[in-house]
Amino acid sequence: MSRRWGLGLAALVPLALLAILGAGVTNSYGTGAALRPSPGWIPDGAAPDTFWDSAIVDLPGVSVFTVHCHGQMRLDFQLGATGPSHKNPCYAAMNMDTGQGEEFGVYLMLGDDKALYRRSVNDGPWSYYVGDVIYETGPPPSAP
Repeated sequence: MSRRWGLGLAALVPLALLAILGAGVTNSYGTGAALRPSPGWIPDGAAPDTFWDSAIVDLPGVSVFTVHCHGQMRLDFQLGATGPSHKNPCYAAMNMDTGQGEEFGVYLMLGDDKALYRRSVNDGPWSYYVGDVIYETGPPPSAP
């Protein structure tokens, strides 16, 4: 491999990462889509009546969760416009995964008076924005 080719690859990696993060933070490409490969279900050793989801990586543009259902688990990858839905069949069986509604919360504190919030409507991709810290319950602040 020539030195010139190696420099090209070195420049390509940060550009690819920037493109992924850009899609995840702003949905700048307008698709709202996430790449969702999954290797399938494997036994997790838990009791057959248990279910939960657990984050391994949960960043704008990249999400990796373990999805546990009836003593089995699978990895759920999202790449691009990530969202809260990880399609756990146990939630769907209990009618808890309707795909309707809103999820809202603080993603990251930015000092004493600002926070990075994230919001999803109807299991759509997360939207992120900075706002004042909310200290009491009430409706979420409007996104700019």
